[in-house]
Amino acid sequence: MAGSAEVLDDEIQRVAQQSEFFASYMERHEGRALLESGDFLVRRESLNLTLPPDCTVASLDRMLRDARNREMARIIFRDQTRRADLVETTRDLSRLADECLECALQFHYEDLRMEWGTPVNHEGKPQQLAVLALGKLGANELNLSSDIDLIFLYDHAGELESGRTYQEFFLKLGRSLIKSLDEPGPGGFVFRVDMRLRPYGESGALVMSRSAMEKYFVEQGREWERYAFIKARAAAGDLVLGQSFIEWLQPFVFRKHIDYGAIESLRDMKQLINQEVKRRALETDVKLGAGGIREVEFIAQAQQLIWGGHRPELRQRRLLEILDELEAGSYFSDGEVAELRNAYIFLRNTEHGIQAEKDQQTQRLPVDETGQSRLAAVMGFSTYDDFLLELEAHRKRVSHIFAGLMNTSESEREVLLEGNLLWSRIWHEPESDLAREHIAKSGFTDPEQALQLIKDLQTDTDDLQDIADDRLARLMPVILRLASREEMPGVVLKRCIDLIEAITRRSIYLAFLNENIDALQRMVRLFAISPYVATQIARFPILLYDLTDWEIEQEPASKAQLEQRLNEELGQFSPADLESRMDVLRTFKHSVGLKIAMFELLDLQSTMKASDQLTAVAELVLDQAVELAADYLVERHGCPGTETGEADEIKFAVIAYGKLGGFELGYGSDLDVVFIHGGSSTGSTVGEKSVHNNVFYNRLGQRVVHILTSLTRFGSLYELDLRLRPDGNSGPLVVSLAGYEKYVRESAWTWEIQALVRARFVAGSERLSEAFSRIRRSVLAQSRDADQLRRDVIDMREKMRGHLDTNTQPTGASEVLLSGFDLKQGVGAIVDIEFLVQYLVLRYGASIEPLTEWTDKVRLLDTLASHGVIERSEAALLQDAYIAYRRAVHFERLGGELSSFEGLIAYREQVVPIWHRYLDIEG
Repeated sequence: MAGSAEVLDDEIQRVAQQSEFFASYMERHEGRALLESGDFLVRRESLNLTLPPDCTVASLDRMLRDARNREMARIIFRDQTRRADLVETTRDLSRLADECLECALQFHYEDLRMEWGTPVNHEGKPQQLAVLALGKLGANELNLSSDIDLIFLYDHAGELESGRTYQEFFLKLGRSLIKSLDEPGPGGFVFRVDMRLRPYGESGALVMSRSAMEKYFVEQGREWERYAFIKARAAAGDLVLGQSFIEWLQPFVFRKHIDYGAIESLRDMKQLINQEVKRRALETDVKLGAGGIREVEFIAQAQQLIWGGHRPELRQRRLLEILDELEAGSYFSDGEVAELRNAYIFLRNTEHGIQAEKDQQTQRLPVDETGQSRLAAVMGFSTYDDFLLELEAHRKRVSHIFAGLMNTSESEREVLLEGNLLWSRIWHEPESDLAREHIAKSGFTDPEQALQLIKDLQTDTDDLQDIADDRLARLMPVILRLASREEMPGVVLKRCIDLIEAITRRSIYLAFLNENIDALQRMVRLFAISPYVATQIARFPILLYDLTDWEIEQEPASKAQLEQRLNEELGQFSPADLESRMDVLRTFKHSVGLKIAMFELLDLQSTMKASDQLTAVAELVLDQAVELAADYLVERHGCPGTETGEADEIKFAVIAYGKLGGFELGYGSDLDVVFIHGGSSTGSTVGEKSVHNNVFYNRLGQRVVHILTSLTRFGSLYELDLRLRPDGNSGPLVVSLAGYEKYVRESAWTWEIQALVRARFVAGSERLSEAFSRIRRSVLAQSRDADQLRRDVIDMREKMRGHLDTNTQPTGASEVLLSGFDLKQGVGAIVDIEFLVQYLVLRYGASIEPLTEWTDKVRLLDTLASHGVIERSEAALLQDAYIAYRRAVHFERLGGELSSFEGLIAYREQVVPIWHRYLDIEG
């Protein structure tokens, strides 16, 4: 024990030599009491500040200053002896501020409401001020002499019985709170309070209601405020209100997509930092100087602003935790993150050493020999020169990383814009002879039309705000040059301008294209290939973000990966927020569909793989639509009930027919579906507003239809075709499982049984999936009269061809007509192969069980060949033809071009004899 006491005495003497504040405190009675308490040796979890009876403002202020000085002495000792690391030191300082805030707030609140009355919320309960901490206090990273950045808000406006408003009450409360903390008095001050980060700054109200605060950020929130609110935290008072507001503000701080507008602003902020360092000669400032604390913070927080919207793990407050996430996510190399981490700890410890000497707010290195020797000793160096060598090494590493931050896209832009002044002149002077001459030389077949497009765009955008106008002026010369490289530059320019006209009033997209040259080049290339892609992006500019973060070697996403992504995006919104979750479904569908189209257009995946992915997207969306609809109905009516009145599970299923059922979905395909339920036919829902089960399930079906087909700002999800349900449009929207089985067994036409070949469960209750599959297999396996089956199939095919084949009916509907050949309804085309396979499945399903298992043509043809129903060569030919036809349909939809139509015509000539072999009525 004696040895331990001697060590402690030595440490106290050493810290006293390094910190005048500590030495002065320890010489007083309070210092001896602190030593005797043993608090130097332990971590403190709380100060346990309690107000004495009959407390006055003066006694409160004295108590807070005494507590602050005592705790500062303890923290300085533990910090400079390294009994506490940086995290503990900053955490303890932040907790000290929190507890002083809370103590002072509670005193002044009680004091004021005794005089003025109590403000209440909508429920009649007392309303308290919420104190938000920003900056270092918000992040629990307070230093030894930090200001505390605060914002005050209260729940809602009102009036006290005394006639004073809630605004007046909380304004008085806020001023009293600041005075108790900030005003120098006996014992100094507690914390300097900085309120300049509040809305409108020093000219704004000191306190605002939540609704006024929200209105401000919706209408006037600025980029630098996003940066400030990264570290926001509810620190005192109504913590629930404070945290709720911070959560509400998250979409403002962290934009949903990669934020390239923020990059532009952050680049400006970085330039201002560089200029300030040069102008103010801040070489000796470990916070503001080159390679200092501010640069480390900026490096980390810039990544948070850019990526945090869709990477929640980056929404941390503490810088060291952010660095851990940046390292885990490979945003920087491991070596760079380690350098930043080590530099930050060294710089912050240096800052504490500087401030602890005299309890002064400074980050500048000492100029006097005494101060220099004290700082060197605190930092563990024998000489100040040795310390400076280590400090300079850290600062050089930080400066190197800071200098390289956000410069990649700028260097790419310089390469692209090399020699690009001519295109800039064309944009600014489209009437000039130079513009006409250069446009004509650059491959534009109609130069006057191209120049008119430019002039029209300038006319349409002549009232843009300066920042949007500047962004457009930077972007258009690049687009003109990129378009000139394409085969049909005039067409490409028109498509690009259609997009520009759609986004000029949302100049964040202009900033995105200016900042991401890869995305811009990819956009122009895809616009040249596909009018479909151009139209989709112009309709939904949010899809521009999908042109980034995309590698040419990337494998198409699996259904499991797509499901994980969808769940993550839905998880950002409350289950009760139906509108936002519907928007998520739409943006997800459009986003993934665009990427699938890009892969197929660029020959990076096959048509079959593309259809598989489009089918997977539809299945995921349907499943979520059923879940959203079910939640909505259960909230209003309760769960369906059994015959005995007990709550039952929801037994609802979506059965897919057609392309969705056959894993053959294309771009813009509608969904052929049937809704089935397995609920009790006599039961009712178990809830306050009980309805019959049949009513519940019918409304559930209606709700699913609404979710899928309603038009929002992000378009609609799918068109639905519900005509394949029993009795078609005259039948109920949702049919019971028993009713469905009865219909397909006893009343269905042959063409309806043909459609069943491609039918399968895709969403809803898994229990109904098994029941439906049993019914389907049983019906497909029934024995049938071969001749009658053949007649029925041929009759239906001839009726369809007569109505829909564009070879014979030019006004009919067709998916694609190439060289006079209707690829869907023509002889030897898609529907002929479908009917042939369906006929063979129904003809032989009773004897070949695997035929009742599959729904897609490729596996059904393999099964027919493996069981000797058709020749292997015939199966292969039909498979190849079917896939080639579908590929042509896809490319027609996307606006791409096939290299040759001759192969398709050749397939038709080979398909027709196979049709005749198996389906000729005379045969």
